Amino acid sequence: MSTAILIREARGHWVGEVAAAVHAAGHRAVLLAPPVDAGERASLAAVVDDVVAVDDVYDAEAVAAKIRAITTSPVAVITGSDGAIESTARVAELLGVARCPASAFTRCASKYAVREALAAAGLPGPGFALISSAAEAGDVAERVGLPAIVKPVNGAGSNLVRVVSTVDELAAAYELLAARLPESDDPRYHRPLGTLDPTKTFLVEGFLRGPEYAVDVLIRDGVPEPVEILDKPLIDERKFELVLSCPPAGLTDERAALVAEAASAAVKALGLDNTVAHVEIIDDEQRGPTIVEVNAGRPAGSIMPLLAKLRTGVDVFAELTALALGASPPDREPAKLPIPLGMLILYAAGSGTLTGIGGLDEVAALPEVVDVVTTVSPGQVLTDEQETYAVNLVVAGFADHQDLVALHAEASELIRLEVS
Repeated sequence: MSTAILIREARGHWVGEVAAAVHAAGHRAVLLAPPVDAGERASLAAVVDDVVAVDDVYDAEAVAAKIRAITTSPVAVITGSDGAIESTARVAELLGVARCPASAFTRCASKYAVREALAAAGLPGPGFALISSAAEAGDVAERVGLPAIVKPVNGAGSNLVRVVSTVDELAAAYELLAARLPESDDPRYHRPLGTLDPTKTFLVEGFLRGPEYAVDVLIRDGVPEPVEILDKPLIDERKFELVLSCPPAGLTDERAALVAEAASAAVKALGLDNTVAHVEIIDDEQRGPTIVEVNAGRPAGSIMPLLAKLRTGVDVFAELTALALGASPPDREPAKLPIPLGMLILYAAGSGTLTGIGGLDEVAALPEVVDVVTTVSPGQVLTDEQETYAVNLVVAGFADHQDLVALHAEASELIRLEVS
């Protein structure tokens, strides 16, 4: 039986989804990951056919050599781990099973390179610039405009994203990122990004005003297909994602078409093909639908793909697996819940080691809750600086965003994420 290789940098629910799709296609699924303890290895045995330890999942040449020792002809190399997407694409090229050029993922790994590519394609976007010292704050503010967003040039999970309204705040945000990122445990910040040092150079973007949306886009043989648009109402500026809903409240068919067109144009401008991308968009008051970020090579995080599957019947992980295998699209089932659905995201308070999760049965008993999915487990180290979706709820029966906000508050009272 042929073998598909899954590469994981850290725990993620995507492994089970992709392994199931690999098995359904008639292949073995072998997971390459950093060393795991006996307990996790035992739990993974029910999901994949084998687990092989690798010291550095980002070393493409070493990973490719390890895979050659497992199988002479893997049918695909797949990851859903955000930080390993670029290196996994290079592994696929080394093994001759790439479906999309690794150079496209290298481009998308840099938010600055993405901004440059989108601007070159004539797509609307905010002013943007790099900042490499606090002393540059005045010049950068003049070029980009204020208010602005400051973010790591290769970050994820809204890690250390800051909104600034003055030159002094921009300088302070630079100093904060320059102090925090060198201490980060996330290995992506300690790898050069072309000629940039991600711990010293950051991206500054003009502030966009308008409702925010997210959409997974499948790209097959150059043809993009947006799957489902979700809206992302901002209810707490400390966390960018607390509630999501689909279909988006108040979004007309005309505006929805424009949002989908913007997402499709972005993935084409970035050279993505035979993969999936999670695209975030703000329908800006002046520019119209404008790209916020493009996360190439993976669908939305946590259980957002589940909402799309329930509402549309499209299994994004099965689609991604088929694209990686070079196979025909998987059969799509009828939608199971073609009704308005929402997602509530609950985070741990503070940073530290997760010691326990309480209140899951109580929150599951709420009449609006359709499903409860935890994506963390005791022993995992969490940080308040990064949006780690700990407990995720699929909900139905709400009337509007205010209902979702109230539900989130109620669920937050019930769930206990114990961190020490």
